[in-house]
Amino acid sequence: TQKPISLMKYLIELTTIEGQTVLDPFCGCGSTLQAAKELGREYIGIEINPTYYETVCKRLDIYQDKKSGQ
Repeated sequence: TQKPISLMKYLIELTTIEGQTVLDPFCGCGSTLQAAKELGREYIGIEINPTYYETVCKRLDIYQDKKSGQ
């Protein structure tokens, strides 16, 4: 299901502390992984669909570019 990043951040903050690892076994387009990264958590995403996998990779790279100011 689609989930807003703000919701995933809230849930991640409730259940983890900075530095812990978030596991998303069906990561889809990567909202949970992006939220985890923004909150300073490690993350592991599992996705079988190659299209979704490519989307997640691009999405996380985009976040890295924004964070580094590029």
